Amino acid sequence: MKIAILTNFADDCCQEDFILAKSFAEDGNKVDLLNFPAEENTLKNYGIILLKNAWDLNERTYKNYFLEEEKFYNFIKKTKLILINTMDGKLQFSKNGKNILVDLFKKGYNVVPSINNINDFNLLPKSDKYIKKPIIGYDGFDMQILNFEQASKTTLKDEILQPKLNFKSEVQMYFVNDEFQYALEYTPSKWPNYPKPKEYIASDEEIKEATIFVKLNNLSCGFGRIDFLKLNDDKLIMLEMADSNPNMSLPLLHKKTLNKFLKNFKNAVYCYYNSLNNKL
Repeated sequence: MKIAILTNFADDCCQEDFILAKSFAEDGNKVDLLNFPAEENTLKNYGIILLKNAWDLNERTYKNYFLEEEKFYNFIKKTKLILINTMDGKLQFSKNGKNILVDLFKKGYNVVPSINNINDFNLLPKSDKYIKKPIIGYDGFDMQILNFEQASKTTLKDEILQPKLNFKSEVQMYFVNDEFQYALEYTPSKWPNYPKPKEYIASDEEIKEATIFVKLNNLSCGFGRIDFLKLNDDKLIMLEMADSNPNMSLPLLHKKTLNKFLKNFKNAVYCYYNSLNNKL
């Protein structure tokens, strides 16, 4: 089978895509790593396409990434090529951005309180500081910290507003389809300095909480990451759902964890590929 892994060679995170490529190649596949965006005529030659660490890491140009991503998804729909992650996630960032959090907050789920209309400001818990973020954004780009007076009078145009919560760390839980794989903890958080994480032993209750969002997303095939803030009372609250082309942090994993994940991820991809071919 021919597999294309789309990545961003300018991002150090692409090192994990070399790990993925090597693992798929060991199964006898022909695997190519391509810089995103790749030529459409080139992509038509592959049986499976993996969209990986393709994000633009320049704050001045990162919005262009979403234009390229939209073109890419339209191309996949038109050609019906097999893409992993699949594009059918109900909470998928590429479709909804951070409006996912607004919707889940209104429905009473355990997420960071979020609004996209300043008329709903009274729905947020009162805080000394608030965070204003682009609905379509990542890596803290264009994020603003506001005091209470500024937040209550701000306007929200393609942005969300959240209270700035006090927390101990950021915990990320990683899934293949709807099966939990591993968790990492960033202390105090990923942003803005990205400390090296350590593997986190998630409790059954914490895994159950993360699985709620994975089930809501209902991705046909792929890899998902649920990001939580660990509050001062040790409770987790969901910060982000990442399933468009999330970083897996593979180089940071212990060998046993990595090998187990690679086996499970590849099996999910092969099963999905075979299920589609059996329908033809």
